Amino acid sequence: MAKELATEQRVFEVADAMKVRGEEPTILSVQAATGGSFTTVKKHLAMWQEAERTKARGTDSSLPAAASDRLMILGRDFWKILHDSTARDIEQVRRTAEQERTLLSEEIRQAERAITQLETEKESAQQLHAENATAKLRLEAETQAHRERASAAEATVAQLEARIADLKAELERALRQVETERGAASAARTDSLAAAIENAELRGEVAVLRERID
Repeated sequence: MAKELATEQRVFEVADAMKVRGEEPTILSVQAATGGSFTTVKKHLAMWQEAERTKARGTDSSLPAAASDRLMILGRDFWKILHDSTARDIEQVRRTAEQERTLLSEEIRQAERAITQLETEKESAQQLHAENATAKLRLEAETQAHRERASAAEATVAQLEARIADLKAELERALRQVETERGAASAARTDSLAAAIENAELRGEVAVLRERID
């Protein structure tokens, strides 16, 4: 069987019945008997308690029943106003909290975007650094290769220069030998010519002698 709704009248009835039985009405015990939310039962029970205190004060001061009823009504109105005011305050706090949550969420999103951008820039910087390091290594390797080729070229030039010097020396020796051989040939030709002339002169003298003898 479903419990009755925790209306103000129902809460007052349950609280009065519990008081008659000598029990202390509490929010949980009244809520168990009436149903409803904790907040609603708390509000109505607070109004009942205030009404009970008003009754007690009215009994002590021998207030007329009309005054006591009026005080009870005023007490209920007071708690209603207090509840409504509290509800408005809670709603205002809720709206303020929601606005702050929205602002905080936006700040978090902005921070996340900034972090993402920084991470992207960091990755780009790391990639650029890696590319620069690779380019530096490649340049150092090319420089070393150029140096090695230059050293090899210098060694080749030195070998060629040495070979040229050797060839020059050989050429100079050959030229000297040719000059020597030319000198010797020239001297031989001169001697041969002189001998031929002498031989011719001898033949002329022999011919003259023969003519004389004849």
